[in-house]
Amino acid sequence: MILPLDFQLVTARCRLRMPAPADIPHVFSATRYAGFNDGMRWDPPASEEDLRAPLERSLEGWKTGRDFAFSIERKEDSIFLGRIDIRSSPNPAVWNIGFWLHPAQQGNGYMTEAGQAIVDFGFARLGAETIEACHATWNGRSRRVLERLGMTEVGFVSEGFKKRGEWVPEYRMRIEKK
Repeated sequence: MILPLDFQLVTARCRLRMPAPADIPHVFSATRYAGFNDGMRWDPPASEEDLRAPLERSLEGWKTGRDFAFSIERKEDSIFLGRIDIRSSPNPAVWNIGFWLHPAQQGNGYMTEAGQAIVDFGFARLGAETIEACHATWNGRSRRVLERLGMTEVGFVSEGFKKRGEWVPEYRMRIEKK
């Protein structure tokens, strides 16, 4: 599915929109927090300039309809909160989500709210029958968000992704449309 580049999802407190160059300083700021990138497949950038290529990939994902990264901002004042992504998989009925929230914004329920909007979007607009997500085994906060979205654990992946030359084990979680 191809969406217009100005497509947005709106919740009670959040606006989810296509990432923009103005987000880069906020993304960079999040990566300066110790441990922020530990549970992610990407390493902290050395500079804001290093975030331009990932932004371009996000835009390309929108244009191909295979990957929709959304910047999350607070609706009342447009404060940048974080990012959430829903990606296609080899099985057209299965989509995957990933997310992060700026450390300064955590603990306020924003990710659960944005995540519910993405799950609803995946089922209603993208034709997903199943939505999956993985989280590092030690990342209890992400697990709790996924559980609040109705996901249940369906597997353990001992070699989830490599970080600093070591495998990070993950749990795989899932929600079915039915």
